[in-house]
Amino acid sequence: MNFSPVKALIDVTDRSGWPREALIGLKLISPDDPSCSDIGTEASLTDAAQAQDRIRFFLKDRLVRNFRDVGRAWLSAVGPCVVEVNHAELLDEGSRLFLETLATLPERDVEVRLRVGAGGSSVTAHPPKNPREETINRLFTQVGTLSQAELDYLYEQAVEYLSVGDSWTAERILRGIQPRRDVPAVWGRLGLAYTMQGRTLEAEFCYLRWRSDPDPVGVAGADYALSMLYARHHPAHLRSLDRTAEYLEHGYAALDQVDEDDERDLTFHRVFNRNGYALVEFRRGRVDEAIEHLTTGISRLRSGTAVHRMHQTVLIYNLAQCYRRIGRIDSAIDTYRELLGVDGKMPEYHMELANCYLSSERFDEALASLTKARDLGPSIQEVHSLLGFTYLQLGKTTEALDAYRVAHECVPQDTEALYDYAYLLAESEQPEKALQLACSVDHALLPQDQAVKLLTLAAEQHARLGDLPAAQSALEEVLALTPNNPDARANLEQVTAAMA
Repeated sequence: MNFSPVKALIDVTDRSGWPREALIGLKLISPDDPSCSDIGTEASLTDAAQAQDRIRFFLKDRLVRNFRDVGRAWLSAVGPCVVEVNHAELLDEGSRLFLETLATLPERDVEVRLRVGAGGSSVTAHPPKNPREETINRLFTQVGTLSQAELDYLYEQAVEYLSVGDSWTAERILRGIQPRRDVPAVWGRLGLAYTMQGRTLEAEFCYLRWRSDPDPVGVAGADYALSMLYARHHPAHLRSLDRTAEYLEHGYAALDQVDEDDERDLTFHRVFNRNGYALVEFRRGRVDEAIEHLTTGISRLRSGTAVHRMHQTVLIYNLAQCYRRIGRIDSAIDTYRELLGVDGKMPEYHMELANCYLSSERFDEALASLTKARDLGPSIQEVHSLLGFTYLQLGKTTEALDAYRVAHECVPQDTEALYDYAYLLAESEQPEKALQLACSVDHALLPQDQAVKLLTLAAEQHARLGDLPAAQSALEEVLALTPNNPDARANLEQVTAAMA
């Protein structure tokens, strides 16, 4: 099973004192761990959703956030250490991503060694026994002779793994049972697993197989999944709002073919189809039409079942985004507050409310919302970046520096966060540190605008530190990238004159 090496590491610690966010992340890695069995009461509605009710699934950036939270808690428990992985060539994708994340945690004294073949570790950790995983593995060895009930069991387990974010285990199970259970639902779930992994072309192949479902509800589900590939998940050059709209309209029409006495929740399917179409209208600049779709959908869900309470948060969030797009900031604030009244444990909602406060220059209220978002989701980089900006507006440079530092440490390869931190270091009379950061990346590998910003910052720090030849060289690189840059040319002339 996936994450076996990670489960072995985690099992050497006492998780009873782990913070909330780490236990939420643990649910992804080891969903049967007793330590996180009750975390649903502390999690947001999205994190706590049951498999059959889940409508939001986690992509890679969300998984890495969870891994950071788990990694920090684990290292706090074990202290400085070396993690040596033998037979690293056999690592599953989930474990590899976790170990990569662990190795890059800031200010943590941990070294991760990946060895091909057997190693010589003095201490060996083994994953705990897990009856569910043992059953799955046993059935897998007999997959060619399984009964329909046993195949159904494996399918249900795949759905459970998808719901906690483990698309790799789900993929393994679904690919194993597909030859014996070649039905549209299996193709649909396999497509979802590929989408979560960013393998969108394979996802589209699976969704098209799902679309052959004779059940109109299945067709509508496949159409919605395909529409989101073309709206959100495909690489930019493959995306198409026209294709998105076509799939959504086809799916909406398919729902009209369902028998009147069908007991399934058709309200949900119709509302979320129109939620998807609201995205099309939003992207086309027809925000008022998007708002109409969303407000109608929210009204219909409010008169529905209890599970609609969780589902409506998606539409309320999108409605707030619409209000913000057209400058109705007060309406957006009211809508985000309503959203937080339904699900106050989702850190992103607090962050988006803070964005509205920042738009209105209500910095104290923005700070309060961002502090709450940080407490709920300490690994969300954007929260720390916004905290840095907000502290600056409030004249709190020391706090801003700390926030920008954490934002940079969350995703060290993010050059925008690196620049923000380096720039404020420079403004805070710390040119050596600013220069070190500005020169810590290969400018030749960056997009032009990012390279120009960092090279310009580096040139300024070289000049402040008296290294005029280095400043000259950096400015010449800027002009090579942007020959018509008047500021760079003027600065180069000043440096050259000073060197004469």
